[in-house]
Amino acid sequence: MGLPNRFIHWYWGGAYKELVVQQNKELFSILELVLNTKPSHAFLRRANSYLQNVLVIAHVFGHVDFFRNNHWFAKSNKNMLNEAERHAREIRKYEGVHGHEKVETLLDALLTIAGTVNAFERNPAERRKRLMYYLEDKAPLESWEHHVTQMLREESEYFDLIQRTHIINEGWATFVEAELLRDILDTPSWASLSVQLSNRPAPYTIGYALFQRIKRERGFDAALEVRTYYEDIRLIDEMLTDEMVRRLDIFVYDPKEKQKSYDLQQVKEMLITQKLHKGEPHIEVESGSGPKELLLGHLEEDRKLDSKRVGLFLKAVHSLWRNPVRLRANGKVYTYDRRGLSTS
Repeated sequence: MGLPNRFIHWYWGGAYKELVVQQNKELFSILELVLNTKPSHAFLRRANSYLQNVLVIAHVFGHVDFFRNNHWFAKSNKNMLNEAERHAREIRKYEGVHGHEKVETLLDALLTIAGTVNAFERNPAERRKRLMYYLEDKAPLESWEHHVTQMLREESEYFDLIQRTHIINEGWATFVEAELLRDILDTPSWASLSVQLSNRPAPYTIGYALFQRIKRERGFDAALEVRTYYEDIRLIDEMLTDEMVRRLDIFVYDPKEKQKSYDLQQVKEMLITQKLHKGEPHIEVESGSGPKELLLGHLEEDRKLDSKRVGLFLKAVHSLWRNPVRLRANGKVYTYDRRGLSTS
């Protein structure tokens, strides 16, 4: 998803169906796709109206500026569009040699752990704690399997970088869109755009509101500086305020008390936690791992894991590691070996 000509996999169909359902419910509407390539590529919906395309083009300018000038994208892969197409050809070749089922099983496992990459991480010791990097380096894979693992890791890092800058990127693109069009559109069109900007999904409205405040309080040069050096976690931690949390209706919901909390620190922690691990459990490779046994630790003891999902996750890891895998979580040790899942 998100890269034309990417390899074919059943998972994309499920993700696409979810997007279609959300659009049909009018939760949001996808008007364009902008790729971090050199030169940048933007794809606009054929069904867009003239005014929509005016808005989209201004929005695209913001994304392209962000990709070109944000510090975290300086070393990003600008050739991923072509590389994804090459990866797809390589995977089709392996399907011809090893069979579709065997290749798909490998891709299933790799996509299960793809969220453990971190495009920001440069410390070798910290990278080794992340499952995708550890398995790419240590798992007893055949040469073609290792090649597929490397290709999927590269694509996962491309998307990881985009996910970790989603709020600031969409916020900046929306801010640029508004700055460009404020003096160009007639009054009715600008009024219509203003309503649209305030009703967009959370990443757009949070980021846009933050850049509006930065410009209002510190000037446009300060907004440019934030665009250049920040990513989502720093933006949220340093720029989000009590007033914005309440105005944008950002809250932490307590299901036990059935209450909303607008406490600034709690809201920041919620948003930052979502960004740190993309909403998934924080699982790392532990130091006692060796060639015959892989030891994993779940580092959020207050977050209970679903045993069914644990089983599916460890089954995927075991298919790559091919030796016993143990996960320490919530006071239990889950073990997956050739006999299946057990708990102690």
